[in-house]
Amino acid sequence: MYSIVDLEATGGKFNEESIIEIAIYKYDGSKVVDQFISLVNPHKDITPYVEKLTGISAKMVNTAPAFNQVAKRIIEITDNSILVAHNAQFDYRLLQIEFDRLGYEYIKESICTVILSQKLLPNQESYKLGKLVKSLGIPLTQRHRASGDARATVELFKLLIEKDINKEIISKNVVTYLGQNVRSFFNKIIEDLKNETGVFYIYNHNNEIIYIEASKTIKSRINRLFTSNKFIPKSIQNNIKNVKVERTGSFYVALIKKFSEIDHIKPAFNKINYINYDKSIGEFNSPSKEFLVIDIGRDAQEKSFLLVSSKKLIGYGFFKLNNQINTKEKLYSRLVKINHNQNIENILNYIINKQKFKKLIPLNKIYKISTIE
Repeated sequence: MYSIVDLEATGGKFNEESIIEIAIYKYDGSKVVDQFISLVNPHKDITPYVEKLTGISAKMVNTAPAFNQVAKRIIEITDNSILVAHNAQFDYRLLQIEFDRLGYEYIKESICTVILSQKLLPNQESYKLGKLVKSLGIPLTQRHRASGDARATVELFKLLIEKDINKEIISKNVVTYLGQNVRSFFNKIIEDLKNETGVFYIYNHNNEIIYIEASKTIKSRINRLFTSNKFIPKSIQNNIKNVKVERTGSFYVALIKKFSEIDHIKPAFNKINYINYDKSIGEFNSPSKEFLVIDIGRDAQEKSFLLVSSKKLIGYGFFKLNNQINTKEKLYSRLVKINHNQNIENILNYIINKQKFKKLIPLNKIYKISTIE
């Protein structure tokens, strides 16, 4: 038995959200045998973004039951069933938060239809619910309302069951998240982070990198990922085991590192979009065949460098003392080589044409220089 769920929430800080609408369809593998649909009074403000996205206003929920008034019905309808949702951990996490506020530990097995769709319906243009069901010819009314999204998820899940010919993939993707442990884990990740510049890597339960991002404010960016309503962040939440951070100091080094590693690693939730800061920016005028672009480093004593040769970026590195890069051997010992691609070329053109650096020095002068201020 399955309980196919969709929730809408107030938005706001991670783990401080409240449910504003819930829809549950109990599905026995062939038909819906029970359902529960209700607005929920969160007794707090709904963010403007959520109100615009869902159309659910404060006026609509003011007369709705509070969560404690619908909690018993939720427990009853989901009893002896597996929770199913599109981006399941988002919905499951919110249920756990609400029940935790009532002093009740809500633990269920769950299945994510995003993950199942990626395995059973490969090569789809998008796995966002709206785009996915449209491509499959599944009707979706009242998008971003719990009932409409949950009903479309029922039809999607029916198709996924049919596609699972050997009856293995769905059963292998049933997971159980322990409520308090999950919430503590996310809180711990955010708590230990700092708003610094660099690249962060999100790992799944197989210790595979599934998402790479560059940011000037890593803590804030990851917090937004955990609370966003967009597909990629929710899907990341379904798979997350760990987050690792590498500081770069320079945001442009972070961008270069990000696109180089996405190109090499090909994380599941990164899509390559070619960036162009300004279409009027063309190829830069090179001061010499080989040169270094010097920028800030990871602390006050350190500097970063980009090595450019024949208008292509060879790699990046960091140094504190000038004698650490004053020979080719020393320079290359600190160099992290990259594969030059279109995104990196666009970034490099922007950095140089817009002078987004501290110094630009021909390589032949680097080998002679005694001071880089």
